[in-house]
Amino acid sequence: MVAIEKYKELITLGLDKRLERLKGGIIFDEFDPAVDNDRIFRNRLNRFIKRKNTEGLERMLQDLIRDFEFNYDQKFAEVLFQVSGCKIVPIPSQPKAFSTKRQVHIKYSGKKENCLTCVSIELPTGSGSIYCIRGKNPVLTADWLDSQTIEIRVPSVREEVKRVEIVKMYSETIHILYKEIC
Repeated sequence: MVAIEKYKELITLGLDKRLERLKGGIIFDEFDPAVDNDRIFRNRLNRFIKRKNTEGLERMLQDLIRDFEFNYDQKFAEVLFQVSGCKIVPIPSQPKAFSTKRQVHIKYSGKKENCLTCVSIELPTGSGSIYCIRGKNPVLTADWLDSQTIEIRVPSVREEVKRVEIVKMYSETIHILYKEIC
């Protein structure tokens, strides 16, 4: 069994490496889901350390090891072996069905007064909602104007739930334009 400090060292290194790989993959305005998820994992790590919860720490470490079997990182594998004697056996990468398409979709969810109309973006690095209004609204439309711009045509009367102006994918920026329609 690895002592609490060793768990902390290994898990922190694993989280650092994972964040380095995922950060900037998709950002909505200034919100990066990878950074937010990292914050949640680090808070969990700190709670487990404070409570000396070795079972929770072991689960976190095993989850990271499984992640690094698919996304091998030599430095993490070396430190893991030095500290714990545990080896990561990388799983050979299979040809992935990787979409290079950029798509925008309009989706409805919920029923009656709880219905939402949402516009979502799908990029090679991730996907998520970029605009959302209350109610089922078939008038709302969205299309790519060019590879860097999406135009969302919104009804003049609406109750907005979410509005994103910029989506970033690593160093690329996609602008969201809104046009009010009658």
